[in-house]
Amino acid sequence: MKQIPFKFGEIVTGQHFTNREDEIAKLHSNFISLQNTTIISPRRYGKSSLVKEAAERFVKKEKGFVFCFFDLTYIYSEEELYSRFATTILKASSNKVEEFLQLARNMIKGSRVTINTGTGEPALEFGVNYIHENIETILNLPQTIARRKKKKVIICIDEFQNISRFKQNEKLQGRLRATWQHHQNVGYVLYGSKMTMMMEIFNNTRKPFYKFGELIYLNRIKPDRLREYVQQAFRSTGKEISMEICNKIIDTVENHPYYLQQFARNIWLISGKRVTDADFSGAKQSLRSENLNFYNEILEDMTRYQVSFLKALLNKEEHLYSTEVIHTYKLGSSANIRRMYNSFTRKGIIVNEAGKIVFSDPIFKLIAQERFLY
Repeated sequence: MKQIPFKFGEIVTGQHFTNREDEIAKLHSNFISLQNTTIISPRRYGKSSLVKEAAERFVKKEKGFVFCFFDLTYIYSEEELYSRFATTILKASSNKVEEFLQLARNMIKGSRVTINTGTGEPALEFGVNYIHENIETILNLPQTIARRKKKKVIICIDEFQNISRFKQNEKLQGRLRATWQHHQNVGYVLYGSKMTMMMEIFNNTRKPFYKFGELIYLNRIKPDRLREYVQQAFRSTGKEISMEICNKIIDTVENHPYYLQQFARNIWLISGKRVTDADFSGAKQSLRSENLNFYNEILEDMTRYQVSFLKALLNKEEHLYSTEVIHTYKLGSSANIRRMYNSFTRKGIIVNEAGKIVFSDPIFKLIAQERFLY
């Protein structure tokens, strides 16, 4: 059986990466100049894949750069942040364990190095007292590495908004900003998928990271680029898909890159040499079923007011705060609408795009439509 030409649910690069040429060009320019960059978009828009793809293309063209990828998803304390931060940077800067050990001895004196017996991977361990006495050394490690190796270092931190869950997180943010802004040989790329939290960190004038770097909002990919990608992927495995069905796929997922990959994968699996309307319908049902349990839980936990608010959104009501809409959908009051709007935004269900409220997740929208409108 030929390899499936679509991939989702993980970072994708190379042949599975879909467009984003403008964003990659912008990141290339920022990497060169060590311009700090913040990327914000709804979840599953491909931020992590974009940064990884941009970095891979960049190092093929440019020499003298070290990339370090750091993820805050499963880090829950400031102490763990420091130890993982230092470990990740030393790994990215080392070709083998021996070099890691040497760098650790020279740059973070007194730290404890452990070796995973299963993978052979080294890691740093710090006691709480050690961390408090060496915070500045740890946070300056990228700049120290850059000078020692005579290279430029790019630090890429995913799900950066999770820093907000640490105790005294604003004090921590202030410490990071105060240190990182003085690094002359280091660039930072900070990105995350919880838009409300990211906007609070980077767009609030009272927060430490306000105007830390260039802000990039990741939008949906243009339909013509997606159509070209899907048709080429099918063609590469000896299958044909019409422009009409391609457009139906793109319209169904509303240009969402994650769901485009999932939907196209489903069609590829059940189709013959030429994709039919029956293949499209069957794959759409599979797409719905694969996501139903997760969204059912969200929908079943909604209050009566939230369901009414959701119906107003599904019916494309533009004046949510008008007396007519409040009365028609029994939404209570404008203050109640504001609370529900904030709640739906925090959960990543809706997003404000250029002043227009849209669903950030098209499959949630599809399932909600079937449940509440049809």
